Amino acid sequence: MTEPDPLVPESASTPPTPVTAPAALEDDAMHVHAPDHAVTTWRQFFIHLAIVSIGLLIALSLESLVEAYHHRSLVTEARRNIEREISENRGLVKQNIASVQADQARMKTNLDVLLALRQTGQVPSDGHLQYRLEWSALSDSAWTTARDTGALGHMDYAEVQCYAGIYTQQRLISEQGQRLLESQTRAISPALIAGNPLAMTDAERDLVTSRSADLLADLKGVEQLMSQWDTRCTTSEP
Repeated sequence: MTEPDPLVPESASTPPTPVTAPAALEDDAMHVHAPDHAVTTWRQFFIHLAIVSIGLLIALSLESLVEAYHHRSLVTEARRNIEREISENRGLVKQNIASVQADQARMKTNLDVLLALRQTGQVPSDGHLQYRLEWSALSDSAWTTARDTGALGHMDYAEVQCYAGIYTQQRLISEQGQRLLESQTRAISPALIAGNPLAMTDAERDLVTSRSADLLADLKGVEQLMSQWDTRCTTSEP
């Protein structure tokens, strides 16, 4: 029996296992094969060079066509989603405009009640304080998705600018709507603390009156902003 050589590592006697590239990488790679026979003349060399060049151009052209088709599909889907979202938001804005107009009428009644309360110390029998606002939130998910997926980068610059202007003004509308909801609570809070409009002090009543007047002005401003946005959506053509 032959004794193992102590100076030679045991692993040295085992041939290394060949490492092969993953099948997925082999399939995706672009291969350029050498000719089956030796190139012995300049004519053969240039023929082989022409074949390789034409093959590479065809492969690159096909790759570009596939990529262009992918980008075009991405843009088409993004544009369709954005247009649908804007259309849906326009319907919600029309509802918000009607809600804001109704709240303006309530706010004018509130100011009349507060004025009568200040002059007579009594709440009119046909009037009472009302503070509420129905508001529908506007969506921007299609715009955000188009931006995050890179679809906007493949659209025409003028088209992207048009959509950006619409969504920028829409974001301003949403912010103003949130402030209106907060202002409703702030306006009526002194009366809620007193528990009854008649129990408010002169300072509390004046505070409610001042905040209600500010709220009425804000309601008119938001209505105008939403009307301008709706007109912009109608006249803008990306």
